[in-house]
Amino acid sequence: MTTLGSSGASTLKDTQAAVTAAIAQAKAKVPSPSLGVLFVGGAHSVDLAFRAAKAAAPGCQFVGTQTAGEITERGLTRGGVAVLLLSGDGLMVETAGAVGVKANPANAAKVLCANFGALSERAATAGMTLATSVVLLDTLGGTGEQVVKDVLANTRRFQQIVGGAAGDDGKFQTPGVFGGAVAATDAAVAAHVFHKAAWGVGVDHGLRPMTQPMTVTKAGKATIFELDGRPAFDVYKEFAKQRNVNLTPSTAGNFLISHELGVYFLDELHHARAPVGVGPQGELKLVADVPERAKVCILDGDNDAMIAACTRAAKQAKDAIGGGKAAAVLLFDCVCRGMILGDSFDREVAAVKEVFPGTPIGGFLTYGEIARFRGRLDGWHNTTAVVVAVPEA
Repeated sequence: MTTLGSSGASTLKDTQAAVTAAIAQAKAKVPSPSLGVLFVGGAHSVDLAFRAAKAAAPGCQFVGTQTAGEITERGLTRGGVAVLLLSGDGLMVETAGAVGVKANPANAAKVLCANFGALSERAATAGMTLATSVVLLDTLGGTGEQVVKDVLANTRRFQQIVGGAAGDDGKFQTPGVFGGAVAATDAAVAAHVFHKAAWGVGVDHGLRPMTQPMTVTKAGKATIFELDGRPAFDVYKEFAKQRNVNLTPSTAGNFLISHELGVYFLDELHHARAPVGVGPQGELKLVADVPERAKVCILDGDNDAMIAACTRAAKQAKDAIGGGKAAAVLLFDCVCRGMILGDSFDREVAAVKEVFPGTPIGGFLTYGEIARFRGRLDGWHNTTAVVVAVPEA
């Protein structure tokens, strides 16, 4: 059977009403979904959203997250609800949830993957040997990258993992997720999806270095204390002053997020890491580790370059499904891209639609993106657009 996908959205303020309306809209085209991925603004309760989703689509397995913005093919909302529903006899799905991600990411990943082996055996019997794990998690404790590595260790060597870090409308305090038997902060959820055809994944950022490379001379867990022997925040203050911006620890949040740190591998810019706050010693708080002696720079980007990067990611995802038709597209997009693009963010949605015309889209603005697939050794990203194409057949 052909895989079907459909999206829905609502901007109603009442959580139950918004979730019910969004799912009803999506169910008009997918009346009997097997998997739902739900995205809710930070003001919505994860517990209420989860219960409303299960009531609106009995028998459907859901995973979901709070966001810094919700995405469908209709565009971006903030504080709303978006959902992507999938169905088809060619899908086999199991969801799970785990708490205590900050203190013990290894255990959380183990819980998320406890039934993966049994599911894999059942799926193989039905001819579904290709799998993707959709992972949503609270990563403000700086453990997102480790969770991805541990999920890989608890699934299989070439397991494809996609997803993103929960948001809370840019407050960077206590974002929550829901799935399995969990609806909580400091948590992670996963949907392990076996399919007869491989899902396609693409990832790109489009940012450019704005400073010369600097050396991380003192670092801790998800923290950079010094760059080139100076307090890390002093480096940012100097950079901002050159742009006529005066930074203080309490007002720096948006500037830090929209000017992330690029991390080099050898002489090439390899990935980005997001500073989300400033500590008492002028240290930068991050959503993932950057080791001492690493070479880094401050990044920036213009709208056109970022849209072009999203187009490349979408084309990469389409190529990965052999150029065929997609039933649906998941889009995990960094909150910093939303800040930089501002009112132009719908250009990014339009870029995905141009590559996947007439295809339902569901996604959110994240505090970190996940794209771990064959040929890509790293799985945790910042400042990227991650495009995931679910093949129709």
